[in-house]
Amino acid sequence: MSSSPSLRDRIRPRALLLMILLVGGATFVEFVYLGPPSLYSVVLWIIVVPLLFSTTVYGVRSHPLYQPLVYGSFIAIGVLQYLDSDWFLLAGLFILAGLVGLVSELRNQYTPTSSRPQ
Repeated sequence: MSSSPSLRDRIRPRALLLMILLVGGATFVEFVYLGPPSLYSVVLWIIVVPLLFSTTVYGVRSHPLYQPLVYGSFIAIGVLQYLDSDWFLLAGLFILAGLVGLVSELRNQYTPTSSRPQ
């Protein structure tokens, strides 16, 4: 596979190690220490963990789909937190941030490049 050596060269080792420790510790607390998780917590974890690990690879943030996916994930995180009956204010802020980000991305995408502020 031609992408493996490229990905291997783009991984930031210290950031990856820190993220593994952070995700491992948080997973232990969330799923073992606090007891059995709800379905919403599991789905939330499935969304959040790849977002966290994407920060450990050079060049991911420059991909054209990265920002829309992050903003969409913010909306999904907010909805899942709301459905889990946890952190209502934070859930609303996640949803609001995701919507504002998506609107901003759409505005930037459809604004002619000559009229964009430099």
